Amino acid sequence: MNLPAIDVLRGLAALGVVWYHSRVDLWVGFREIQSHAENYSNLDRWLSWASLPVSQLSSLVMLFFVLSGFCIHLPQAKRGGMVDRSAYGIRRFFRIYPAYLVTLILCYVATVLLGLASRGEPKFESSYLWSTLLLQNWFADGGQIDLNPSLWSIPVEAEFYLVYPLLLLIFLHRGMRACLGFTLVCTSVGWILHFQGLSIAEGAFFKYAIIWNSGAWLAEKYMRGELPVWTKWHSTLMIFSVTVTPALGLVGADHFYLDYGWGLGAFLLLWWLITDGAGWLDEEARWVKPLTALGTISYSLYLIHFPLFKVGGTIWVEYFGSKPESFLVPTLATFSAIPFAWCFFKAFENPSHAWARQLAKRWASRAPARDGSNATAQTVASDKPGTHPDNETPAPANRTMESGNPLSVTPIVK
Repeated sequence: MNLPAIDVLRGLAALGVVWYHSRVDLWVGFREIQSHAENYSNLDRWLSWASLPVSQLSSLVMLFFVLSGFCIHLPQAKRGGMVDRSAYGIRRFFRIYPAYLVTLILCYVATVLLGLASRGEPKFESSYLWSTLLLQNWFADGGQIDLNPSLWSIPVEAEFYLVYPLLLLIFLHRGMRACLGFTLVCTSVGWILHFQGLSIAEGAFFKYAIIWNSGAWLAEKYMRGELPVWTKWHSTLMIFSVTVTPALGLVGADHFYLDYGWGLGAFLLLWWLITDGAGWLDEEARWVKPLTALGTISYSLYLIHFPLFKVGGTIWVEYFGSKPESFLVPTLATFSAIPFAWCFFKAFENPSHAWARQLAKRWASRAPARDGSNATAQTVASDKPGTHPDNETPAPANRTMESGNPLSVTPIVK
């Protein structure tokens, strides 16, 4: 059984982030048009105002983090006990790193070719070395490679993979309150780093611990059938967070704090869609299928969209002398990136998923799990930004109307 909400939300989050980034190299920008309105058509001026909501979509990465925590912990919440750290590590590494490394290689090749085309001398960025090691947020002054600055979130995700076994250990031995304490300590470290003016505050897992762990909490309560009754107050808070947070962003509120508003909205939205709002996601609906498909390739889309836009922007400026004036150009580019992401998924990401499954099974077959069951039973759902769960999502322990949650999600048997 799969939860349609997972891939639908992944698809929406990926589309929003990509749309936000398309503006960087493929549009002159809102401020330019408003500052020199006489140089632009009425349509371009109107579309610039319509672009304002898109300018706040970068924080949809918080939705990825909530989904990651949920999907990582969901199968373990059903199985109970500690993860087999070796099999878990193998799966996590091959799920996220091979496609990421291919992206870095392609970006470097593109950078060299662009340098040669402009008759410049290609230069090796030290950030490539740190990025290969997933340490660019800690070193190289927190800088990303020029052709793909959106890769900052991948090391953060990898850090959560490393921390999760510790979080699970605390939960198994000390309970949920101890987990909350651990989460608050981690989050406090992120705040301290922020107040010290250190860039790593935005590039380490500490700040986002409460957001990621909220997804794990949802998974635990969902599997146990213990989610509190969804009320109108939850709905009000969800609507408030997803409307007021971007509004505050438009008036210049600090991005560091706004991420928590986006995280709260993502947490509540996922909660609603796996309980009372599940009826909105009919898997046969025409609007659900495209988003589910997009969710399947969303990690690939996240990895390659920025290089495509930068190369496209460079070519546009070379031929036309300036960036596009119409917001329609980055909008069309957003959807044009999807076929490239599908090809990347088929060529690189999907095969790495198969390697992850095969290697984890081989490792697990060598030694039984501590509890006597085979370690292959430790199904780990796909969790990073944009992968499709290759295993069936475990059904919750209580699928009745207890606790007021209509957990009658129609299963998708694969």
